[in-house]
Amino acid sequence: MQKVKLLLVGIGGYAGTYLNPLLNGNFPNCEIVGCVDPFPQACPRISELNDLGVKIYSDMDNFFEDGNKADLCVISSPIHFHTKQIVTALKNGCQVLCEKPLCGDINDVDTLLCAEKEYGKYVSIGYQWSYSDAIQGLKRDILDGAFGKPVFLKTIVLWPRNKEYYTRGAGWAGKLRAKDGSLILDSVANNATAHYLHNIFYVLGDTVSTSAVPCDINAELYRANEIENYDTCKLTASFENGVKMLYIASHATETNCEPVFEYKFTNGTVYYNATGETPNIIGVFADGTKKDYGNPFDNHLNKFKQAVESVLNPELEPLCGIKAASVHTSVISKAQEFGIKDFPADKVKEKADGSAYYVEGLYEELMKAYLEA
Repeated sequence: MQKVKLLLVGIGGYAGTYLNPLLNGNFPNCEIVGCVDPFPQACPRISELNDLGVKIYSDMDNFFEDGNKADLCVISSPIHFHTKQIVTALKNGCQVLCEKPLCGDINDVDTLLCAEKEYGKYVSIGYQWSYSDAIQGLKRDILDGAFGKPVFLKTIVLWPRNKEYYTRGAGWAGKLRAKDGSLILDSVANNATAHYLHNIFYVLGDTVSTSAVPCDINAELYRANEIENYDTCKLTASFENGVKMLYIASHATETNCEPVFEYKFTNGTVYYNATGETPNIIGVFADGTKKDYGNPFDNHLNKFKQAVESVLNPELEPLCGIKAASVHTSVISKAQEFGIKDFPADKVKEKADGSAYYVEGLYEELMKAYLEA
């Protein structure tokens, strides 16, 4: 059996999502032929890679200059490296799976689309919900008109993050730009909770592999932590067909709230509550009947499986490619134009152990805004 040759760009942190099952033998049709990471010592399974004779490079160019080839490049690097690394992979004949978000600079989207077309390879972006059986099932029903026309979609995610979260790794967390001036725009909406904002656009896309583009975007951006960008946001927008949306997310609440959404249509409503009675997406139609779509966190490796399949079937279009993911990037770019406000100093509290900041009463305020919308 001919194996799919993999180049892993990034082997620490989230990259373990791919590296662990590969080293555990879950994908016998794949072979790691190289890794790229300037700080490989951060990888907890570095010794196993060494034992397998996998060479680790500090730069992608060095891997290819060494005469190596790969079928699929999996990129799990900081946001501001995505554009260059995607283009390098495409130029060297690789299909690409790049972690979300697509990039930090909306001006890079055309560069990426042109590179994809020029080199004849596909780029998949790792919004894993978009590849899940639950979201794919829901989107098919939306496209088929089972719920009627969309009316209002809202989501809330409140994930407290400590000080260590913003000082981890190479120090790009919460930054607007890298040292070389390239845009990062790391924020609560452009990193940890990006999946759930993207999902609103994705389920409204007019085909399986597209996202709907919002207009009339308005953003309220706030900051409690000692960072450059925002840790709390409230985004509203509408779409050309009159559909409206609300997105609320924060890293600065004292209390946690896993993703919750409510998507209203003329013929029913779709509910999701990650900590509810069932962690599944439930559609409730106007006549009272229900449909269980399953848990969108299941099948989290479907994105990788499809990327591998794209090597074997080069005509296979990604479920979530550059165009679908670029809508999120565009909204993030527009949101930044509204500016960032600091929370009132008297409302920002520090945990007793000094590990984190939170805003007093913010959880209650944001939950009220979500529930009353």
